[in-house]
Amino acid sequence: MNRTNICKMIIQFIKDYITDPIKLEPHRAKKHFIRNRKLSMLQVIMYLFYSSKASMYQNLACIRDDLTDLEFPSISKQALSKARQFINPSLFKELYYLSVDLFYKHIPSRKLWHGYHLFAVDGSKFELPNSRSNFEFFGEMFGYPDPNRRFTMGLASIVYDVLDDYIVHASFHRYLASERAAAIEHLKNLEDLNIYHNSVVIFDRGYYSENMFRYCVAHNHLCLMRLKESYNLSKKCSGDIITKLYGNANEGTEDIDIRVIEVVLDDGTKEYLATNLFDTEITKDMFRELYFYRWPVETKYKELKSRFGIEEFNGATTTSVFQEFYINMLLSNLSSLIKNDVDEMIEISAKDTNKYRYQANRAFIIGRIKKLIPKILCNISELSSMDILCNDACRCRSQIMPGRSFRRKKNKAKGRTHFRNQKVTI
Repeated sequence: MNRTNICKMIIQFIKDYITDPIKLEPHRAKKHFIRNRKLSMLQVIMYLFYSSKASMYQNLACIRDDLTDLEFPSISKQALSKARQFINPSLFKELYYLSVDLFYKHIPSRKLWHGYHLFAVDGSKFELPNSRSNFEFFGEMFGYPDPNRRFTMGLASIVYDVLDDYIVHASFHRYLASERAAAIEHLKNLEDLNIYHNSVVIFDRGYYSENMFRYCVAHNHLCLMRLKESYNLSKKCSGDIITKLYGNANEGTEDIDIRVIEVVLDDGTKEYLATNLFDTEITKDMFRELYFYRWPVETKYKELKSRFGIEEFNGATTTSVFQEFYINMLLSNLSSLIKNDVDEMIEISAKDTNKYRYQANRAFIIGRIKKLIPKILCNISELSSMDILCNDACRCRSQIMPGRSFRRKKNKAKGRTHFRNQKVTI
């Protein structure tokens, strides 16, 4: 089964799930959506899948025009905002995780790097709307240089299948939550899915700790962690060495081996990597290549923030934030399935005489996916629309620019950038 068919299977599964009252029952608030009201639970769910970065009134006007079969009523935005609070975000969280299960059960073959699957773990801060519920749940912070500016942020954390372009597990926490605790939650999810064998999990600087490394060793996770230059392991390393982390009898820990590699970048800067991968066929230079495979998780966050506009929340409450977070995780993965299939189609049709190589335009696919899925769920469009999208995406391609690099800009202190009263009009 190719990825487009997996995408169609997931969409059909979502459709069957949200139209089944028995499956929806655990996700509605008690005593709500049980009588024939003006706004049904299904209509609210469809609005959440449909809504864009536009203003709420703009979305309400457009959904009646685009999803005619839904018979969406003419209501105020206050009524809709109140109604969505009675749908537990666990609904969209479950749809997202079930889509991950379907992907790994039906993917015919997974991509490998020298015989290993690759995962990357990383976190990112998200700007959130100022509201009482967000202040209470995520915590209240004070700005710089103006200490009177109150704001709140959340910490998103994901484990990302680098080669297969898929977000395997995602979580959302208070901004000051522990990234390592979130990472361990991701590792446990890989264990539950039983996809962690013969895999390497790549961590950025800041994740390494002796306890974190010991967890990976104890649970048979191969890992690669960047070390801070100030660590003794870094200071004692020159080249590629194997040393020990000594245990503590009082704590019940044993001595374990750790491999430390010194990597020299093109500008002469030295970085240090720690791993429990002792495969002698993986050389020092290959470890440098392996660590750079972590970079796509950074571009995935860029996709979520710029293409999906995940920080442009339509609702201000904590319930709304979690609803939209998991919807965007789901849509991101569905877009990736289409893009990967289209990339293969473009590669097959490419000629050796072509001056440049091309890839699918991810922004085009995301834009079409966000419009098509609500129509398929409402029976306005057929699942075959995904095949048409693939054909269109083959023609809307982007040139691959090899060797591109950009100097990282240092962020300057700035105020809030996402305002709910300054939404786009389309």
